[in-house]
Amino acid sequence: MKARTSAKTERRPTKLRILDASERLFAEHGYEGVSLRDIAGAAKVEVALVSYHFGPKQELFQHVIARRGEAHAARVLAALEREVLASPNGIPSVERSIHAFCSGTFELAKMRDTGWKNYLQLVARSAMSPVNLPAMKPLNSAYGPVVRRYYAAFKAAMPSLQDANMYTAFYWIQSIVQRMIAETGILDLQSHGLCRSGDYDEHLARLVPFATAGIYALAGDGPWPPTKRPTAKRRAATTPGRAKAALKSATGPRARAKKRAS
Repeated sequence: MKARTSAKTERRPTKLRILDASERLFAEHGYEGVSLRDIAGAAKVEVALVSYHFGPKQELFQHVIARRGEAHAARVLAALEREVLASPNGIPSVERSIHAFCSGTFELAKMRDTGWKNYLQLVARSAMSPVNLPAMKPLNSAYGPVVRRYYAAFKAAMPSLQDANMYTAFYWIQSIVQRMIAETGILDLQSHGLCRSGDYDEHLARLVPFATAGIYALAGDGPWPPTKRPTAKRRAATTPGRAKAALKSATGPRARAKKRAS
């Protein structure tokens, strides 16, 4: 069985074998813990071929990130767009936006595709310990639009949330998601087996209300779900027209033109 698997692997194009081996090794050992020789051995190619196809290690790492980065970012954005379409006024609630962001990644983590699992754990490891910032450029480029779109969605849903609180809260949510997909096993250990690192349905069920309640607390809107009717002033500040306009302004033609100019 092992021989057949090896033969099948060796029939794959050389570049794909190098990328797959790099993705797995970087996920397991981190950027600094892997050499081009290690990658060549795992891919069953000469070291010179790794450099020939992808250049030095930093460029190879960028290729590994870029291969799935745009597809991952598109999936997380698509999850939010579905919530926009499902919302009566085109503005998802904070809860639904958080659900979209988390589920967009958790659904990939649940796939049997070991490539996606390796990629997500590579992203988690790199984000928690960015030892080589230039190598992370493709990741930052792919996720820039994701971050801006979700910021706009949060702001549209809750204009009373101060920018500093919004940025911090969303960063915390990103950090939790990264920690979960790293599957370090610490949760299993600390809970004595009651919780499992790879149980993404349970993570989603707990994380969404946890994060939503925290954002409501930061906004000064009291407990979540809200128990009081909004004041006239608050209602005026959160009318669908104004909130929707804010959401459009963050991602519309003017915002894109400003981004290109900068």
